[in-house]
Amino acid sequence: MKTSIPKSRRPLPKSKQIGLRSKPEGKWAWDRLPFVGKDHGRQSFWDVPMLGGHFGGIDAGRAMALVYLKYVRDHRSDEIHNASGILSSILVAMDAKKPSTEDEAASLQGQRTGFMNEICSWIKAAAERLGSTLDAIPERSFVQQANEGLVRTDAAFMASIESKVKP
Repeated sequence: MKTSIPKSRRPLPKSKQIGLRSKPEGKWAWDRLPFVGKDHGRQSFWDVPMLGGHFGGIDAGRAMALVYLKYVRDHRSDEIHNASGILSSILVAMDAKKPSTEDEAASLQGQRTGFMNEICSWIKAAAERLGSTLDAIPERSFVQQANEGLVRTDAAFMASIESKVKP
């Protein structure tokens, strides 16, 4: 059973579409992701219409997380692949969205929830299956590492790199 996508309260130019689409024509691999683009507004790494309410948003977010994970897997051998940079751009773009109605806000919250729940389930699976090396490291070591990073300045970090490069 095919359902139609409800019309947005925001008027879209006739050239803009309402749903998501596959984009095999994108120049860069990330341009081909269905949630990257400007089909629904300005260029964005989260160009997903704020439709479907909270629960529809969860389904959409979960599906787009799987698209992102498939992208990461498909492009794991690319030299310019930057999975963490793209994930960061997705989260920043989600945060930059400005819902104009309660329905849009509910949809966006659902999209965030679905996306992050799916990403977290994959992180959990990876930690359970691949994280045995973490078992031998006490938590205090990670806390110490974080605290060392918090007191270091960028200038001191660059100086330490330069001292190792230039004997």
